[in-house]
Amino acid sequence: MMSEKIISIFGLIFVTSYVAKYVGPNIYGQIAFATSLFQIVQIVSQMGSDVIIFKRLSKNNSSGIKLINETSFIRGVVYIFISIPIVFWSIESENNYSLYFIVACCLSCFFTSLDVYSVYYDARLESKKNVFVNVLGLIVSLFLRWGIAVFKLDPVFLSIPIIFTGMFPYFFRMYLFRKNLGIRASNKKNKFKYIRFLIASGSSFVISSISVAIYTRVSLLLLGFFCGSSLLGIYSVAVSLATSWIFVCNSFITSNLPSIFSSNNELETIKITAKLNILVILIGCVVISFAIIGGHYGISLLYGKDYVLAYTPFVILCAATLFSSLGTIASRFIAKYSGYSYLSKKAFCVLILSIMLNVIFINLWGIIGAAIATLATEFISLTLLNYLFKGGIVLKLHAYKIFYRG
Repeated sequence: MMSEKIISIFGLIFVTSYVAKYVGPNIYGQIAFATSLFQIVQIVSQMGSDVIIFKRLSKNNSSGIKLINETSFIRGVVYIFISIPIVFWSIESENNYSLYFIVACCLSCFFTSLDVYSVYYDARLESKKNVFVNVLGLIVSLFLRWGIAVFKLDPVFLSIPIIFTGMFPYFFRMYLFRKNLGIRASNKKNKFKYIRFLIASGSSFVISSISVAIYTRVSLLLLGFFCGSSLLGIYSVAVSLATSWIFVCNSFITSNLPSIFSSNNELETIKITAKLNILVILIGCVVISFAIIGGHYGISLLYGKDYVLAYTPFVILCAATLFSSLGTIASRFIAKYSGYSYLSKKAFCVLILSIMLNVIFINLWGIIGAAIATLATEFISLTLLNYLFKGGIVLKLHAYKIFYRG
């Protein structure tokens, strides 16, 4: 996992920045818009199947494998059904590049929507296979992007690594899966039985998954809609840089989850979680300080003068990333007390809030408004919307964090 993140950051710093400098903010923004759009379609088409399949595999491996095989069809159908209108709408676009990137992202996310084989390896505690496939695909994709920029090929060739990013992991994992297990789809009766099970079981996860998928991309989509591809390209650079360090916080959060969930004492749980909050805040403060001091120079050096407007949103979004990490801790804390239904309803409320704030702030302040809207959404999600749960137990957690001394 760590190797994958390190390669991703290396690619972001050297390869992605080089490509972004070569194609310019306009084309880079078109790619960002298309990617965000079809990532949402991808999550909708999966219908919560990743959670359902993981649970089924944990309890009954054979049944879980059959569920993977039998439900691929419905995921593909849902994805195609939603994607076709988007692609046809894009055909009307005056910019040919946009259409190429729309189709490329559509194909890439189509393969990713079908790729639930990664869930199988995670559930079977064989995540090293996922890491190997992801790292190999990432390296090849970065190499292709770098080659296109170095040899100054037509930017339309970037469609190739975009498609490869989703296609390679899917076919590689599918090959390993079928080679080792050799299980094939059974009769139509069983296929429809598993499809009905997926729809019935996944419905409770769909609204929450869709809400999270959209609200985390609202600023990108609305900025592209209101302000055009160039500003979107600049903003997407700010987003990529501002969220590149979140894996550090996530690693600490993941390593502390067992002690949080195993504790049977409420005060002890609050104490452990408060310590984790403090650690994440310290990491965030260090990152934000570096962003303020060296962000402008770093963006200018890596991405060029066309992207220097990303500096202010970058700093603001670093703070938003900190709140997001703290929000992840709060969500796990709520899950400890079986607040899954609350989290699902909260996700929908956050989506509505995010849309409202982005529409207002983007129209007022453009690219900076999008960053402020994201920051405000993450802060309200972390605080007010969490404080309503179980008599304000998250408020107690945050108060304990403030006054914690040992």
